[in-house]
Amino acid sequence: MLYIDVSGNIIENSNLDSCNIESIDFNLDKKYNDTNPALKINFLNDVRNNTIYIKKLISFQKSHIDFITEYKGFKIKYILSNYNDDILTAIKALFINDIKEKYLFLYDNIFKSLDLLWKRSNPCKFCSNICIASKNHKTAHKENGCCYSFDYSKNVFKFIDNVKVCKYLGKDKRCTTENISCKFFVCNYLKKNNLFNINMKEFFLVQAFFNKKQQLILKYNFFRSKEEILEKLIEEDDSPYFIYYLNSYYRI
Repeated sequence: MLYIDVSGNIIENSNLDSCNIESIDFNLDKKYNDTNPALKINFLNDVRNNTIYIKKLISFQKSHIDFITEYKGFKIKYILSNYNDDILTAIKALFINDIKEKYLFLYDNIFKSLDLLWKRSNPCKFCSNICIASKNHKTAHKENGCCYSFDYSKNVFKFIDNVKVCKYLGKDKRCTTENISCKFFVCNYLKKNNLFNINMKEFFLVQAFFNKKQQLILKYNFFRSKEEILEKLIEEDDSPYFIYYLNSYYRI
């Protein structure tokens, strides 16, 4: 069991006994009062289920429904079981009130997870700045892999214009900004040959905290700075999702 206090801090105390702490089990179908005893949550090894749990906790916050039990000098809000690092990140994010600070915290953690995934798998197999797709003559450029920025063309007979090496590609061949869209992108060569793929729907923090429009922002703003993407995430747009997608309003 892991105990979270009313400020979102992990209570480091091995003497706490969950059997003696007044609490209630988390139930999606149950209605709660304005103030309740500590909420005991058993997370599952399932992205969809855990996403629903976090969204429900967010709805409790918006409705000013609180949970608290005072025990041995501690004010306990949540009691967690079957948790992982992403669950703890999500719980911490719940206690960040400033939206910019919250999105920055989530962005950084999602980016770190993606970066670790790429490093562990190393699917591009770069050697002398040439990736595996280039070695097999499946790219338009010999070097720098996918790091070529472009603009979508206004010419109906062309798809893209102004193709050039991305300005964020550093001298050490590493990205100088943490662009999350580029981290989510996997080239066709890797996907077609079943070498590597990334499914945004499997990223719990993305699903739990970002709506469908924001997920488009996270997925399709290549070659932009981290700061630009974060600002775009905060932007409000009341247009229907279909219109938002069709008109590419998610692009910076």
